[in-house]
Amino acid sequence: MRSAKYARDAISDRVSLYSSASRVSVSGVMPLRRKYTDNGIASTSTDNSQSSILECVPLETDGKGNFVDSLGRKTTLRGINVDGAMKLPVEPAMTSYEGDSSDENNIFFDGNNVSFVGRPFPLEEAELHFQRIKSWGFNTIRYLLTWEAIEHAGPDVYDDDFVDYTIKILEIIHKVGGLYVFLEMHQDVWSRFSGGSGAPMWTYYAVGLEPKRFTATEAAIFHNEPRFHSDDPDHYHKMFWVSNYKRLAPLVMFTLFFSGKIYFPDLIINNVNIQDYLQDHYHNALKYVWEAVNERLPSMILDGTILGFELMNEPNMGLVGHASLDVIPMTQQLRVGTTPTIFQCMKLGMGFPCEIDEYRITLTGPQCYGKKLIDPKGLRAWISPEEAITIDQKYGFKRDSKWKLGTCIFANVDIWSWDKTIDMHNLPYLTPQERLDISDNRCELHLPEYFNQVSNRPSLTTFHGVRPSKVDAEYFINNIFIDFYLKFKEIIRAISPNAFVFIQPPVLEIPPNIKRDSRHIIDSKTVYCPHYYDGMSLMFKGWNTKYNVDTLGIMRGRYLNPVLGIVFGERAIRNCIKKQFVEIKKECEDNLGCIPVLMSETGMPFDMDGKRAYFNGRYYSQTAALDALSNALEGANLSHTYWCYTSINNHKWGDRWNNEDFSFWSSDDRNLEFDENDKLTNPPVEDIPIPCSRRGSLVNSLKSIKSSRRSNDASVLVKSAVSRLQGFRGFRGFQEPANTPESRTSSSETGGPLEIPPEKLMEEENAETHSVLDLSVISSTSGNVQLKHNRRCFPSPDGVRAPSAVIRPYLMATKGEIQAMEFDLRTVKFALTVSINRADYSLPEAPTIIFVPKWQYPYLNYGDIYLTSGYVKYNRLLEYMEWYHTEDADDLGETPPQRTGTVQETIIIKNNSGILPENRLREDESYFTWAGDLNCPIT
Repeated sequence: MRSAKYARDAISDRVSLYSSASRVSVSGVMPLRRKYTDNGIASTSTDNSQSSILECVPLETDGKGNFVDSLGRKTTLRGINVDGAMKLPVEPAMTSYEGDSSDENNIFFDGNNVSFVGRPFPLEEAELHFQRIKSWGFNTIRYLLTWEAIEHAGPDVYDDDFVDYTIKILEIIHKVGGLYVFLEMHQDVWSRFSGGSGAPMWTYYAVGLEPKRFTATEAAIFHNEPRFHSDDPDHYHKMFWVSNYKRLAPLVMFTLFFSGKIYFPDLIINNVNIQDYLQDHYHNALKYVWEAVNERLPSMILDGTILGFELMNEPNMGLVGHASLDVIPMTQQLRVGTTPTIFQCMKLGMGFPCEIDEYRITLTGPQCYGKKLIDPKGLRAWISPEEAITIDQKYGFKRDSKWKLGTCIFANVDIWSWDKTIDMHNLPYLTPQERLDISDNRCELHLPEYFNQVSNRPSLTTFHGVRPSKVDAEYFINNIFIDFYLKFKEIIRAISPNAFVFIQPPVLEIPPNIKRDSRHIIDSKTVYCPHYYDGMSLMFKGWNTKYNVDTLGIMRGRYLNPVLGIVFGERAIRNCIKKQFVEIKKECEDNLGCIPVLMSETGMPFDMDGKRAYFNGRYYSQTAALDALSNALEGANLSHTYWCYTSINNHKWGDRWNNEDFSFWSSDDRNLEFDENDKLTNPPVEDIPIPCSRRGSLVNSLKSIKSSRRSNDASVLVKSAVSRLQGFRGFRGFQEPANTPESRTSSSETGGPLEIPPEKLMEEENAETHSVLDLSVISSTSGNVQLKHNRRCFPSPDGVRAPSAVIRPYLMATKGEIQAMEFDLRTVKFALTVSINRADYSLPEAPTIIFVPKWQYPYLNYGDIYLTSGYVKYNRLLEYMEWYHTEDADDLGETPPQRTGTVQETIIIKNNSGILPENRLREDESYFTWAGDLNCPIT
């Protein structure tokens, strides 16, 4: 019976993925053009001081998983991570591909003497960047910080200049207005000094590691290694940096950071266990910044602009729960380049050579294609006792006498050992084969299950004193991680009692089951922050419309065979991503309670298809991929902050960090020029290599997705003669064309950008202005922009990439209960159904707010709008619509009977007024001929 039920559920689930049915209710929907003979939409109340669609207010939650504003409206937070450049220091200027990790004297290792002052971007450019983000309709910033930026000079030595700079940037956000902010301590594979970002260099010395020898021992892979130094950055494998999570340096750091007291009780430094030492300094660093923010920016706390703090980006379990240290676990399916076992990592760290399996990601999944000898030649990743004397004195470290410096901490607890008759000092002078023979035959693994054993570990208990049956991800998240989170929460709330705390467990793991925990860990100001990346798009840097998989379903073991997780066709792929997001939200409700879910990272790489878009200007795959993500987020009603905005992005190096290229904006995409055949005539970079195009396939590579995740001077924008953001707003004094067919025809005939006299341009350059909108120069043919840029997936003139997927309508706030929200990019059709309680006396003063961008609707009028009831107003400058759920007091026509009780109301906005013929309806065509096609896929 169980198998029959499983089969029925599986079939039903699979069939639903191929459905094109819409959840939007179209019952009673009528076109407003029948009600209003004048096409011009009534304007919202004019307020010359208004610069934001919605000003920031102190947000609360409603116990149903929603943020609510002061009027009780459910509020969607939609924004972006700022800024990818925060991972990199300003002084010395050091991108991930600069420096040399193999040279211990390289400036790269001057980790104490760095400065992040100037991140995320120069103060004089900051307002422009935030205005740009705001112009996309975004209302939220996930503001990146790193531990290194705050405490790089040494333990308890904080960079006050960086804190001061951060305060100034936050003040600019406040000045721009309408942007909520939450701070976040960012990390990737622990630190820049293990190939990622986050922690300061001295943390490695605290645990007894020497970063200068990580390259020799492959304790970490670095983008700046000489073997990757080339004009072709693609020699560095896609997603190579993620493999560092399974290499020695990050494994040691995360294991000690989260579970040092459990597994290494003798590692005592400054009278506390190494776990407490690291965590205390981490918490104190974020506390230092949080105190400064609250003391110096009280108005931003008071008016709700600053929401709160997120604990840590993508925390990692290290070795907790790891079984069989001499075997690569099946869960480790992201295998790129050399892929050592944990035991091999340990041996390499002690200078022993190993023959390591080499993997590549193929159409059939990770494939081992050979072995590679990695020979440290006796160099160790661990500091020697002699080195420790200088290092400990420098940083004030005082270690317990039981701490055996110079040797592997894993060997010191008898996990493994080597033949003690070996003269370790003589290893460099042996032949490679002799060293390999010692590694293969005279090193022994004693305790392969050390990190998932429960016996003989009294500290392995739950909060309630119950010993677990096993040590795994569930135990880590519900106990070790929660202990860490509670300290963080206490710090944040002690300084700001009403602040939101944002909780993020390890990526794609089930959140902790603490909904009914007696400690009341979860409260009304807690936000769950999952991350999601499409594994196939990341690994193959392409958007495969033929196959994809149910990533979450495979990870949760919902399929008897992972092959059953395959979905075929773009419609099913889009529905599958949406289904996963709905399940993520349901997991939050089941385990954490009805708290808001804000997906604080999701995105797509822009260097898809061998960087083809950088040569032809057409972001086809990127538009389709981002639209699929956005469709899922909107369908699941999830607040979100995309990854990412990187102000220093360019086409050659992407975000300038480990070959990633996720930025929604790039200066290299600004003001592109096309000939009469839409061929790009001014590609910004000519020396980008074009790798062979390869379409990603999903068959048999299902397991691979389980472990994968995923400088530009703004004054140039001001000085550019065609620096138009995304909208269709004019420079000072310029009037938009009227919304008539005649104006559209004459406008389209003129073609080309508006010519600005040099003296007028100079006047605009030198004018003192407080809004990027005033500096926008608009093409006189907005319809032409719609055709070329939207239809052809070109970047916007301002450099927004895949703008049609980025700049899209969405629900910002409503008193109603959201039933369905959809946007069909192909037909430029937005649809929303909400349940409205007609007895709510505040409805007249609390309209539903919808962002309706001119990028999608350049000539919005009543002919584009369909309603069940109520009336609308539109603010053309700020590009938003107010939908009132009462009848129009100025309506002189026939008014339908007022409905009472709780009713479902629907609004549909379709671009009938644009110049694209396929998006226009014939005058005699009724609404119902297309009402059933609300959720068509793009293709």
